[in-house]
Amino acid sequence: MAEPGDQIVVTAVGGGHLRASHADREHVIGALNAAFAAGLLAKEEFDLRVGWAHASQTYADLACVSAGITASPPRSTRSLMRVQSAAAWGICGLVVSAILTIVVIPAGTTKGVVVSTAILIYVVSWLLAGITMLATRRRG
Repeated sequence: MAEPGDQIVVTAVGGGHLRASHADREHVIGALNAAFAAGLLAKEEFDLRVGWAHASQTYADLACVSAGITASPPRSTRSLMRVQSAAAWGICGLVVSAILTIVVIPAGTTKGVVVSTAILIYVVSWLLAGITMLATRRRG
């Protein structure tokens, strides 16, 4: 199975004259399914390519069927998802900091104490999140 980001291409071994097995055709159909699920193929094109895959007899035929298909969404889509995720986490951090500030600060304190406590809670929470992310990256 192809890894995310890999180009799904069946190499034409021996100039494409070698016969493709049923498993080879199923592998290409699986790649087509992944591309269709990721929105890289329209339904009509998907159906057409699956038909070609079933009719393919050589590796060269399979290479034509899978030409130009990647296993994952384009990088720009993944970058946009990361930005949206980071924005959501930032908003979540602000909300949690506000709630903690309300819980921690007793009534009757000055605005300066409330603001500085909120900033301190926000910074500490992001430092802990950063440390956790770095620890997770080193393990994985």
